Amino acid sequence: MQRLEQAVEAFRACIWALSEELFLKPMDGWSPRDVVAHLIGWNRHTIEGCRQILSGQKPFYFEDAHNDYSNVNAESVQCYSSTSRLNLIEEFDRSFEELRRYLFSLDPSRWEADLGVRHGRWAITVGNTIDALRSDYDAHRQEIEQWTSRNEGAG
Repeated sequence: MQRLEQAVEAFRACIWALSEELFLKPMDGWSPRDVVAHLIGWNRHTIEGCRQILSGQKPFYFEDAHNDYSNVNAESVQCYSSTSRLNLIEEFDRSFEELRRYLFSLDPSRWEADLGVRHGRWAITVGNTIDALRSDYDAHRQEIEQWTSRNEGAG
């Protein structure tokens, strides 16, 4: 949980460091604004997915895995459509707090419990689901930081 919180804070700081112009500027298809909306959705999808895992069910979003989750992601970008960085960050903070409260409500022994949920040959647990989300935060932050460096260097 600590690693997830650190990744979220680093991502949040990265977004606040952007100018308003860069926040809305497309970078390889998505703008940083779109990435924030995407992660708001995944904070909430992760709660539902963990509930499904703990019930022995495969999380709903795996139905879109063959599309690289493009339908799930597009839905989040559309649902959280504000172009106000402040409004979007407030929603981001709410969504992460919902996830945080949910995760802290779980018995820690349930995080790594293998309840027979599989995606391909891989066991899906709450723990590796949270680790995948943390990795997504880190990857998006790194992508935005690299894009920002290239963008600022070109200007």
